[in-house]
Amino acid sequence: MTDNLLQKLEEKVTTLLVELETLRKEVGVAKHENQALKAEHQNSSKKLQGLISLLDTMDIVGEPATHFVAEKEEAFA
Repeated sequence: MTDNLLQKLEEKVTTLLVELETLRKEVGVAKHENQALKAEHQNSSKKLQGLISLLDTMDIVGEPATHFVAEKEEAFA
């Protein structure tokens, strides 16, 4: 009877170890994806800030940014 219990315990431990290794790999993939998303977010933020600065510059030059955007929208309509 103890042999049967030992065998069941070994099977459960083996199953848990396999599961643990799978979870470790998934965490590694998630960390990699997280880093890629953070980099993408930073790049997007920089581009957006550049566009905002460009619109602000256009507003300073004398043409309101909202007017410029409206003209572009009409051109694409």
